[in-house]
Amino acid sequence: MHDACPACGYRILHPVYRSEPQPLAALNLPRSREAAREALRYPMDFQACGFCGHVFNRQFDYYQVPYEDDSNLMYNRGRGWQGHLDQLIDVLVEGYDVAGKTLVDIGCGDGLFLKRLLDRDLGCRCIGFEPGVEAHNARRNGLTVHKDYFHAQRDLQRIRPDVVVCRHVIEHLSRPRELVESIAYWGNRYELFPLFVAEVPRIEKAIQQGRVSDFLYEHVSNFTDFSLKNMFETAGYEVLEQEPCYDGEVIVLIGRPKRLPRIETTWRASEGFRRRVDAQHARVTEQLAALRQAGRSVAFWGGTGKGAAFLNAFGVDAETFPVVVDSDEQKVGRFVPGTGQEIRPPDWLRQNPVDVIVITTRWRARDIFDEIQRRGIACREVLVLASNELQPYEGDESGWLNPKNTRIDGQHPGGLNRGPAKSLRRLA
Repeated sequence: MHDACPACGYRILHPVYRSEPQPLAALNLPRSREAAREALRYPMDFQACGFCGHVFNRQFDYYQVPYEDDSNLMYNRGRGWQGHLDQLIDVLVEGYDVAGKTLVDIGCGDGLFLKRLLDRDLGCRCIGFEPGVEAHNARRNGLTVHKDYFHAQRDLQRIRPDVVVCRHVIEHLSRPRELVESIAYWGNRYELFPLFVAEVPRIEKAIQQGRVSDFLYEHVSNFTDFSLKNMFETAGYEVLEQEPCYDGEVIVLIGRPKRLPRIETTWRASEGFRRRVDAQHARVTEQLAALRQAGRSVAFWGGTGKGAAFLNAFGVDAETFPVVVDSDEQKVGRFVPGTGQEIRPPDWLRQNPVDVIVITTRWRARDIFDEIQRRGIACREVLVLASNELQPYEGDESGWLNPKNTRIDGQHPGGLNRGPAKSLRRLA
């Protein structure tokens, strides 16, 4: 069930059309009266997004629709429709110079659009993707068609298309935004910014005229002018143009993924953190094992929240390292989730001294170290996680709340404006 708009994610919805369950109308043509009467029926509960107006079936389940096993029975070979295709090709040739370019058609069906483009003899390299049985018909027409779904991570890199066409496909997807986002994301990763041509049925006219026949189970999404444009823009595209076409029954959008530097920045930061954590886990695990082998007694300070996350991350179990203390007396007598140590009060360490105290919460290290000193708790060494390993801690003078690091003009030494200096002094 969809509890949020699949085009923009907004969660306030308005009921639009609910009927008795209906059979598939575009992918099922029974061969007998009995089969027709016994056809499986699916729930119809269309809602409108309170923000972008997108109309969709909350009860839709993509895996109930046999796209790979049956043919899409929608048919339009009228002169008006073929004229619409020719006009779209004219726009691409005259306005976007697609002659000689590589073009991918996602969900190309029997390849009618590609064939009409190739008939222009423009020197285009055309590749279709069609998971349904229509792929065989397209191949018989001499087209290069993969009987498969289009996967942006794989196919953008190996084909490097100049143009991506996706006509009358997006409305069938339970998560249409995923396709649009994936092309923008992987395009940025591969330094590839293909022209994107989208075409979908336009629901405005059906709403204005009260046409219930436009609501099919297979069409989970029904786009408005705004919902289509908004989905592309918020997914990282520059929309170059968008128009209602074919007597206002369809919307054609032409756009291009924008260059989004934060995509590369976020990926590099994530990869760097992942590699760092892998190295950190190996190093800290090695250090803890070395302490145990050397016969050093160890206590861990901090047993819930981030402290519990630390203990679980490094496999600090109750059998190997039984001593955990916490500054919060309300936690004393309870047990660390996941690892099972009983949480003891800090003064327990005065009566049961240990060789090493490991502070599990780096952000509270200064306060905990101060508490160790104030309570007169003796130990050989206090360790804290820093630079991917456990290192001795003797007090932190680098915190931005430290008055020594506060300039009179209110600027943090690193350049971040934290507001007036008097506010920092009050917090410090």
